[in-house]
Amino acid sequence: MTVTEKNGRLEILFDAGNGKTRREGLTGVKPAAADQDIYDVASGIANLISDTLVDIQLRSVKSYSA
Repeated sequence: MTVTEKNGRLEILFDAGNGKTRREGLTGVKPAAADQDIYDVASGIANLISDTLVDIQLRSVKSYSA
């Protein structure tokens, strides 16, 4: 079996008030990107936005073939 990991999506969740969250995303995150680098980029973006940061998530995509 061959596993191919494709570029992922960085999702940054913010508190939008009234118990709701707002999600901002950035696509094209390379699978080899270091966790600390991903966190630093997401934190930098969050610091430019006035809403409160709730969570940072990385969505990855893997392809499996025989």
